[in-house]
Amino acid sequence: MSSLESSRLAFVDTLRLFAAALVVFQHLAERYPATATQPLVELGPGVMGVVLFFLISGYVIPFSVRNGLDPMAFLIRRLCRIYPLFLAAICGVAIGGWTGLLDQWAYLSGISYWRWAANLLLVQDFVGVPAILGVSWTLIIELIWYALFAVAISIYKERAALLLAIMMPTILVVLGLASLWMETRIPLGRPAMIYAAILGYQAYQFHSGKLSRKQLAFALGIFLAVSWFTNIIAFGIFTHPSITLAQALGPWTIAPLLFFVVLLVDRIRTSPLINSGFLPLAGTISYSIYLLHPIANAAADQYFVPSAKIPAALALTVILSVLGYRLVERPGIDLGRYLVNLKRSGLVTA
Repeated sequence: MSSLESSRLAFVDTLRLFAAALVVFQHLAERYPATATQPLVELGPGVMGVVLFFLISGYVIPFSVRNGLDPMAFLIRRLCRIYPLFLAAICGVAIGGWTGLLDQWAYLSGISYWRWAANLLLVQDFVGVPAILGVSWTLIIELIWYALFAVAISIYKERAALLLAIMMPTILVVLGLASLWMETRIPLGRPAMIYAAILGYQAYQFHSGKLSRKQLAFALGIFLAVSWFTNIIAFGIFTHPSITLAQALGPWTIAPLLFFVVLLVDRIRTSPLINSGFLPLAGTISYSIYLLHPIANAAADQYFVPSAKIPAALALTVILSVLGYRLVERPGIDLGRYLVNLKRSGLVTA
């Protein structure tokens, strides 16, 4: 475990890159439908990528508090990790829309202050307001996971992982049964993302020696059973306008299995292919790829001929992501560390 704790977990960065690539593929395939890619789209690669992101988040977040949790420091660093790039992206599409450089967001000049506020606070989905940047729906779930994790650790200490592992599947099963009883479709995908993060946390517990391989396998089995139960209700018994049952079941089955294969098979986890070179390096900008690729897609669609749209979208995604990481994401991370150091030195009070 010491090697895992002391390294940057390069293989995790490679997994992040793969997750981001799945989301990018989904959105490009939806924007430019093709017969050859349709079978892959039916597997729900975008959802698979998001599930994988949450599994990874649950696995890596405990590393940041393994020497003890300072709630205020944790909050500062997490907000500085999420918000700067998000705000930069929102500013980018707003300026592009207002100036006509990005026609997709030209409508922003006429939206209400309420819609701006809901989006900037990331609560648009909860108050029925359309999103300005579609992929931002995951960010509030990520923040909820951070808060849930911090509260559980603060109150229950070593028992936090077990509590969360019991609480979340119970909540999902109850919600599923309530959906059947009320004969109303309850969206279960968002709370299930938090459950994916909790499963990632259990994987961390395994690598910390606090969970046996048998217990981890049991946790994975429960996760798959609950995922199938809730998805069959949400997408089988009830229907969704754009997602089929197969598109729901595929991501929630494949993503955790892939995650655990990489984590548990030593030959894969320690492979030079995913621990050195281009893949983990590119994985460090995966958040920028995830958040900025819709802007690249919109620009490519507006400015390039049909045959060049996909290559242009990919090239612009790389350019924007590198710039986003170097100019915004990395400085945001550094700002979080700086503020935490100020707080610990007594210059900033909680």
